[in-house]
Amino acid sequence: MGQNQSVIAGINSNLDTGGIIDNLVLLQRQPINIVEAKRALEEAKLLSFQDLKDRLQNFKSVVNTLNTEARFLTTTGVFSNSNSNDNNDVASLTTTSSATSGTFSLVVNNLARESKLLSSGFAETSSAIGNGTVSITVGTTVTEITIDSSNNTLDGIRLAINNSGANVQASFINDGSATNPVKLVISGNQTGADNAVSISASNTLFGFGQTSPISFTETQTAQNASFTLDGVAVTKASNTVTDVIGGTTLKLESAGSGIITLSPDEEAIKEKVQNYVDGYNDINLYLSGELALIESTGETGVLFANFTVQNVQQQLREAAGGRVVGIDGEFNFLSQIGLRTESDGTLSVDDGVLSTAIASNIGNVTQLFSSSGISSSSAITFVGFTDNTEPGGYNVRVSGGVVQVATSGTNTFVDAVGDGNFYAGAPGTAAEGLNFRIGNLNDGDYGTLTLSIGAAQITNRILARLTDASLEGPLESEIDSATDTIAEFDQTITDLEERLVLFEANLRNRFTNLEVTLGRLNSQRDVFESSIAGIQSLFAGR
Repeated sequence: MGQNQSVIAGINSNLDTGGIIDNLVLLQRQPINIVEAKRALEEAKLLSFQDLKDRLQNFKSVVNTLNTEARFLTTTGVFSNSNSNDNNDVASLTTTSSATSGTFSLVVNNLARESKLLSSGFAETSSAIGNGTVSITVGTTVTEITIDSSNNTLDGIRLAINNSGANVQASFINDGSATNPVKLVISGNQTGADNAVSISASNTLFGFGQTSPISFTETQTAQNASFTLDGVAVTKASNTVTDVIGGTTLKLESAGSGIITLSPDEEAIKEKVQNYVDGYNDINLYLSGELALIESTGETGVLFANFTVQNVQQQLREAAGGRVVGIDGEFNFLSQIGLRTESDGTLSVDDGVLSTAIASNIGNVTQLFSSSGISSSSAITFVGFTDNTEPGGYNVRVSGGVVQVATSGTNTFVDAVGDGNFYAGAPGTAAEGLNFRIGNLNDGDYGTLTLSIGAAQITNRILARLTDASLEGPLESEIDSATDTIAEFDQTITDLEERLVLFEANLRNRFTNLEVTLGRLNSQRDVFESSIAGIQSLFAGR
């Protein structure tokens, strides 16, 4: 290797063969540099697509907080005492997304209570108790506890009761009496008459000379809560009631009366709307930057002129600015409730206009964002829809015993799919996936189902097609295409690098051979010159 290097260094040719080879290799490397530059651009595109997908998924999580009526329409509950001067807490309320607005009168007669039993007094917790059996009955469940040498003290009984699995809790109370101040308190763990607690002891418990037999006195009787809601008498085993007012948990706290008011939580709704606007603006500004062209410099964003990205931006703008079909009310555009499009394409919220809209028609505002279905007739009931269902009105009829659906305004009825009383719009039609229940199959017209799909649900559909890999949407195709292109560039670079190594090796071999050949010629020249010099010297000597 050292010999070749010395030859290549131009020892015979006096040429900078090393520099010549480096420059030739550098020239030959230009195609690799071009591919590497293309790969860098493609990798930048891939990173931008992946970043966009992450942003869209984050926006989708925001959209999912208001794309259905149950999620959008947040309700808050308040209880007001009948007597404004009464500060007694009668009831408190918590609501879920399924709660609806309304008012209810409430009269609490009494709260649910658990059983409480108090034992006779003892000098201390270590006082001895004779062996035997204690039987605890909770409702219809009986638990027997054996008292023996391992637990035959007052504290031993307490521990044995608490470890028995019986649905009670035993504890001590010291009433401060001069003699025998310590008493055992047995409390039921559950309220309600069906959870009443009683205790009995077998005769053998005190059959060994016990002079202070333990006995229990009921100090509180288990009972159900009793209250009246809108004139309807109700009893419940617990003071926490979850199944009387839909979507509302009612916690009874004391006897009394008043009014329960369930109303839209305006601040919570406005916060969701603002989150939608913020998420939309984040996506819009990002897309504008990626698609930008700076005319003064000619610089462009990484995804400049990409059709998929342009289409995403356009679809989202149409979802936020377009008319919502199927709405029952005066508001048909988000702009009518205070969401305005600014000159840079972002949205802003006019808080005053939004507040007025919520106060005037909260149902209409809800429809602008979420999806809902209504029926014009009690004969058909809206059940649901799929991502394939188009918004609008659909007439339902039965003809010849067959359920059929037609888009409102047309007379083209198509057989629905289903059986019994449950049906759906046929595949390939605008009503595809429109699920409904029909009362009977007698021939006749059964009214109209109207489906409205608000801006948030429309946006949700767009985002789902873009971010769900299983749907193989355009964004996923762009990511796959960029990934495949980068892999192809990597293979091309590898192939070119291997060729370049062979090219350089070939060059070095050729230059090495050149130096060897020149070395031989130089040697022959030296021999020839020496011979000539000898001959000249010979003739000169004569």
